[in-house]
Amino acid sequence: MSSCNRESLDGSLNIRGLERWVGDHMTGQMPEVESCLSSHRVAVVGGGPAGLGAAYILAPAGHDVTVYDSESELGGVLRTAIPSYRLPRDVLDRDINRILGLGVKVKCGEVLDAARVQSLSSEYDAVVLATGQACSRASDCSGVELPGVVQGLEFLYGVKTGAAVTMRGSVVVIGGGNTAVDCARTALRCGARDVSIVYRRGREEMPAIEQEIEEAIAEGINLVLYRQPVRFIGEGRLTGVEVAEVVLGEPDASGRKRPVPTDRLTILSCDHVLLAIGQDADLGILPSEWAVKGGRVYQSDRPMNVWLAGDLTTGAGTVAHAVGHGKNVARSILDEFEGRRSSEFDIDTPEPEIIAPEHIRFEHFPRAERQDESHLPVTSRASGFEEVNLGLTDASEAERCFSCGRCTQCDTCLVYCPEGIVTRIIDGYAISEDYCKGCGICAWECPRHAMRMTAQGSGSSSRWTLRC
Repeated sequence: MSSCNRESLDGSLNIRGLERWVGDHMTGQMPEVESCLSSHRVAVVGGGPAGLGAAYILAPAGHDVTVYDSESELGGVLRTAIPSYRLPRDVLDRDINRILGLGVKVKCGEVLDAARVQSLSSEYDAVVLATGQACSRASDCSGVELPGVVQGLEFLYGVKTGAAVTMRGSVVVIGGGNTAVDCARTALRCGARDVSIVYRRGREEMPAIEQEIEEAIAEGINLVLYRQPVRFIGEGRLTGVEVAEVVLGEPDASGRKRPVPTDRLTILSCDHVLLAIGQDADLGILPSEWAVKGGRVYQSDRPMNVWLAGDLTTGAGTVAHAVGHGKNVARSILDEFEGRRSSEFDIDTPEPEIIAPEHIRFEHFPRAERQDESHLPVTSRASGFEEVNLGLTDASEAERCFSCGRCTQCDTCLVYCPEGIVTRIIDGYAISEDYCKGCGICAWECPRHAMRMTAQGSGSSSRWTLRC
């Protein structure tokens, strides 16, 4: 969305809002389940975004899919961590029920260990492991054991699963990702007097979604930037956190500038600290003799019928990436079922051709103001967990899309062709190449770069051809 070509004219298309509108207004349309002569049995371990994404592809293809999950309900982090003001329970239930309607079986409340996973690989034709990043990173600061210092995901889990979680006084959240922002906004809704997010880099380096950061600030969350905790303070109970001022050094392995703590120290008084400094995958679910290569499990260099999906293997950290990766893994499994072996089991979608702003003829498009989603008033947000983003009122924002690289049959090429050799046909245009002089006016004037001129041949036999 931030790279939308319309940004160079009058603001990018609100892709996020339009996708939300489609999800809210589709009335049960789901893929038809195909009849499959060679139906296979597939176990999906983990009912979160990646696992559900895989089931969504495998079940309509006619295969027998069973999802295993340790919780009492499916959803993974969608169910246990993402706050209701971002994702209401009824919306999550609606989408999961659509997937289950494809014939997907469910076995909840089962905690699977490595031995059980190994047995599943014998019982099923394929196994998808999609258990996410279940291990929260611990802080190495002294005093981390003090009452009042809690892992952020543990806090969010308690709130989402109905525990009576109450926050009083000042809360400090350590971290700069989406979990940190969720913790801060949730703490405010649980009664905290004030909430601060302490992050060791600047706002531009925060990995959290920009809109979530903006909404947190609007709700009164304070950002304490370029600060890193060095110890937690208290006698029997947390009373504060000492932080060091940070300067940014050379880029580290992540490509971001490495934070370098200084000896300039400050104490932030607080009653609670929520740690949101990242999660790691728990590979203990894999038997010790298994090895992972390219997202697939191998034993003695022999590929097994076990694939890894989502954050368990990618660590991408967003729901969208997890869903997409789970679907790509499922497609790789379908290829294997049908005898098509993917090279090194490459489950990444090929990059599409990039249509850049310089390819767009902006003068062909009238200016139109972007439509943004409506939101719950700031003054009433912190009093409860009612959904904050209320979505678009209609889908008219879609009319602003340039349809970059796609022919919309706008007739521009037909009108501008000086020789009249571009003609309309039922599904687009026909070009009489025998009479085309190769002037390129049609391709130049195409508003959205759907008409291209390409060189074919070489030397005296070279010529330009048009394709739309």
